[in-house]
Amino acid sequence: MTSTRLTVLGFRAGRPDAESACSGYLVEHGDTRILVDCGPGIATQLLARGLEHRLDAVVLTHLHQDHMFDVVPLAFSRLLTPTPPPRIPLLVPDDSIEALRALDHWVAVPTDPAVGRPLATAFEIAPLVRDGASPVRLAGEVSVTAFAARHAVPSASLRFALGDRTLAFSSDTGWCDGVLAAATGADVFVCECTYLDAEPAMLAEHGHLTAELTGRLGQAAGVGRLVVSHLLGYDDEKSFAAARAAAGPVPVTAARAGLVVPVEPAAR
Repeated sequence: MTSTRLTVLGFRAGRPDAESACSGYLVEHGDTRILVDCGPGIATQLLARGLEHRLDAVVLTHLHQDHMFDVVPLAFSRLLTPTPPPRIPLLVPDDSIEALRALDHWVAVPTDPAVGRPLATAFEIAPLVRDGASPVRLAGEVSVTAFAARHAVPSASLRFALGDRTLAFSSDTGWCDGVLAAATGADVFVCECTYLDAEPAMLAEHGHLTAELTGRLGQAAGVGRLVVSHLLGYDDEKSFAAARAAAGPVPVTAARAGLVVPVEPAAR
């Protein structure tokens, strides 16, 4: 049976700390390796594991800094080597393509041909159409479908087909049809849990979830396992307990640096 697993490289919201990077997850199915999000500290995690040249694709849920800033050092690490690896897909929400191209302009070193356009040279930049009906084949048996999340900027909830297994990511989002559809029936669901408590107006404005909403979402979606992530670094234990209490019969795991979660067909 093909080995399928999720490794948490980073799970912090907003900023890294001494123990963990910001959002970044390694999805492995057989020999295929996909990076989901690349926040501050993730490039270092990849370098430490010798994976910066061994990825098959990178998928960014949205362009907030804690989910994508390290895509620039990742590009440079792939290019500034005696034998640069082939370009790999870099997928972002379709209405964020121009913002990524603008970033490529600002980080370029125009006097050095190797990094004159580092993102476009290291990656094949491609759009994620967030309609829940346009799967993108990434490599091998791995494909991803994007759904419209509810956030302050264009954000994609993701549903990965990994052979006969399903892995979903909420991205940053409030409760909405898109994230519920992405997560429904998933074997493993990685869900943001930004706030322990928050006023409804704040949740609506920023597009985030509380711990209780995270647990309720996992239960409503009927997932096999809920991984609680995107934590601020305080009240983490209380947030995990609140999500677990709200998830009902769904098993709940707290994200931590280096956590490995097997993705296996859930027994329901």
